[in-house]
Amino acid sequence: MRRPKSLGEWLVADPPESSKPPGPILLAFTVVPLIALVCRHYGWWPSPFGDFRWFDPLLVSAAALLTLIVVGLVWAVRTLYVLGQDRRWSWWILPSPVAVIAAVAAVLLMPPATFLDKSGEFETIAIALLEQPGSTVEELEIGQFEISSAHVVRPDEVYFIDNDSMFTTTSGWVYSPSGAPTGFDDFSAKHLGGPWYEFTAVWRD
Repeated sequence: MRRPKSLGEWLVADPPESSKPPGPILLAFTVVPLIALVCRHYGWWPSPFGDFRWFDPLLVSAAALLTLIVVGLVWAVRTLYVLGQDRRWSWWILPSPVAVIAAVAAVLLMPPATFLDKSGEFETIAIALLEQPGSTVEELEIGQFEISSAHVVRPDEVYFIDNDSMFTTTSGWVYSPSGAPTGFDDFSAKHLGGPWYEFTAVWRD
C-alpha cells in the first residue's frame, strides 16, 4: 500500500503560486472612475437639458468614488502580498497610484473656471433680459454652469437659478448693479465682485 505524502512533501512537490500583483484590469478600474471624476469637476458632462438628462453626475460621481475605494483596497492587499509574502517587485504596483496622483495634481494645478471668469457671458444675457421686461430664459449652459432659468426682478436684478437647486433651497447668482439684491424667502447673498452676487434662498412656511 502506497504511503500518503506528508504535508512537507506536498509543499515541495506542488509549491503555491506566487501572489498576483495589481494588473491591467485593476488599472482600468482606476483610470475610468478618475476620468469620470475629473470630467465632473471641470463640467465636461452631457447636458442635463438634453437627451442625457438621466445621466446624473452625482450618482456617477458616487459610483466612481466607491469604485476607487474598492480598487484601493484590492491594490493594497495585492501589493502587500507581493512585497511582503513573495518578497519581489512588480512594475504593475506603480500605475494605479501614479494615475491617482496625476489626476489630483491636474485638478490642483488647473482649477476650473470661476463664475467671474464667465461673468461677461452672464452679463450679456442679464442686460438682454432687462431690455425685455417679463422675459425669461430657461435651460441655459455657460461653461460648466447649468442654469435652470433666469428672470428679472424689478427694478434691475436678474436672477440665474442654479440647476443643482433642490427641494426648498434655491441657489444661484444675481446680477444687481444697484447694490445688494433684495432677495426672496430666507435669503442670503455673498458679493463676488462688480454687480454680481452668489445667493442661497430657503423657502420656509
